[in-house]
Amino acid sequence: MIAPLSWLKEYISITIKPEELGEKLTEIGLGTERIRKENNDVIFDLEITPNRPDWLSMIGVAREIAAIEKGKVAYPKLKTDLIPKKGVHLLPLTIHPDFFCSQRMTGIIIHHVSVKDSPEWLKKKLLSIGLRPINNIVDITNFVMWELGNPIHAFDYEKIAGHEMWVKQAKGGEVFESVDGISYHLPKEAIIYEDSEKIFDLAGIKGGKNSGTYSDTKTVFILVPVNNPVLIRRASQALSLRSDASAIFERAVNKGGTIDALKRTVDLILELAGGEIASHLIDLKEKEFIPWEVSLRLERLAFVLGIKIPDKEVIDILRRLHLAPTLHHSTAKGQDGNSIIMCTIPTYRNDLQIEEDLIEEVARLYGYNNFPKTLPEGQIPTVKIPFYKNYREDEKVKEFLVAAGFTEIYTYSLVSEKDLAEVGVNSEKVLRIDNPVSRDYEYLRPTLKINLLKAFDQNKVHFDDINLFELGKVYCGSTASAANDINHLAGITLKKSYREIKGVLERLFKILGSTKDPTKYIEILENGIYFEISYMELVKDVKQDTIFQPISKYPPASEDLTIAVSAKVKTGDIITTIKKQNTLIASVTLLDWYQNTRTFHIIYQSLQKNLTTEEVANIRGKILVELKEKFEAKQK
Repeated sequence: MIAPLSWLKEYISITIKPEELGEKLTEIGLGTERIRKENNDVIFDLEITPNRPDWLSMIGVAREIAAIEKGKVAYPKLKTDLIPKKGVHLLPLTIHPDFFCSQRMTGIIIHHVSVKDSPEWLKKKLLSIGLRPINNIVDITNFVMWELGNPIHAFDYEKIAGHEMWVKQAKGGEVFESVDGISYHLPKEAIIYEDSEKIFDLAGIKGGKNSGTYSDTKTVFILVPVNNPVLIRRASQALSLRSDASAIFERAVNKGGTIDALKRTVDLILELAGGEIASHLIDLKEKEFIPWEVSLRLERLAFVLGIKIPDKEVIDILRRLHLAPTLHHSTAKGQDGNSIIMCTIPTYRNDLQIEEDLIEEVARLYGYNNFPKTLPEGQIPTVKIPFYKNYREDEKVKEFLVAAGFTEIYTYSLVSEKDLAEVGVNSEKVLRIDNPVSRDYEYLRPTLKINLLKAFDQNKVHFDDINLFELGKVYCGSTASAANDINHLAGITLKKSYREIKGVLERLFKILGSTKDPTKYIEILENGIYFEISYMELVKDVKQDTIFQPISKYPPASEDLTIAVSAKVKTGDIITTIKKQNTLIASVTLLDWYQNTRTFHIIYQSLQKNLTTEEVANIRGKILVELKEKFEAKQK
């Protein structure tokens, strides 16, 4: 929405600077995206939310400024009473309405108009909001639409065959030629106006070439409709065709504003194009569109907002929003004299339907920045909610594997029958989708191996070193009633050895606190190493109680111990044996391995004192004795 400051000032006195006004409009919900200077004017680029179609007009924006400035809106003066003069020949027009398509159709015929260029002031107004002037009739309808917010259309009365028109929904496929000469094949349910010969208007979106106003037009039918927003939106999307009118209609136009919009249009046409009213007012509708009432309990207002706003200020805010508030004191039994404000909602405020809507209006005008800063209140939950999932373990696993050189991938949960056969899985034992989008996505995967292998094969052509992993769901069971989904952790590598993968998994299991043997999850493939683990069982095996150890304030002592030992002896067994020799051994890691020689890095540390050289030597001696007796190891 483009709103020139000079145009807005015609309706409201603005005393604050444009930058401050932009900030205040943004604070109350009318977002000011940009303020720019152009042709000695200040232009506001406003962001209009879908629930506020009334802001798609200069008067609508002026109302918000008036609420901020505590001023009054100067509405345009309406001169005509829409009654033809005595003795004027009345022209006939029969309209067959469809109130599902158009809830209201307000219009009138004007005879003996002179279609010509618009005066400079009108051209300037349209150019300031990015519209191209066409002729005085079309320009007036555009001007009034952006002034008051109701789209208006002017038809050449003589081009409506038989002076009879029907409002219908398109059947789909009809050809329509627009005012700019472009032909469209209409989508089903688009709102159309047609006479006995042709479709002459794509209602709410674009006018027809064979009913527009041109230099030879002498009689016009001015129509202010209220079109179905859903049908307008669907047709606009289907045709990829969007207009200013459709943008307003699809948000739901002011149903009670058609008469005023028509009067304003007629006033300007009689002034700028001449002519005379040549019909009675046409106003077709199934029901009256009148203001409605919504109540606001002051006690409820204070409860929802968490603050007490003085009653006078609440009433003043609602009055500035043109909601005609009246205060009532309830005397009903058990209500302790609670105060209620009754508001009369104007028809341009379709967004105000319930009490909470009024609470929001009070809050935004009062100013969210004026609310006191408070900390959230409540109790820390002590019981886990149903379906609670702690993602910390997942993140810990992923971070570890990334640190180990792996890259995480996400793959589809659906696979083909061919995919299953390639990994030796019988498709009859796998859950199948009843309506698959294709044969390639027919079965729920029972393993992560299928897609990891695909990703592996696709990448090994381009990269020398590939390390991929996935943490995702697999699906067990062949029927819906027996189906179960569980998480698996799987990985595949091109260059890492069996021993390296075993070490990665051992370290991962240790971090998680699991006692499982990693070797049973590792598989040697033709071109790499693969592992897949039931992640649910792995996490279930994890000890839930965490024991925290204090950090010693005394420095550690470290040394490297090299031994000669048979290659058949497992490194893990050696490390375990070393650690058991004394509680002062804080850490043991394998530093190097060459043939039958292995070097271990040992860290000694006490929580009570500094360790002496003699104490470390005594522990080392005990370690060597135990390694010799158990593994026939010798110090090198």
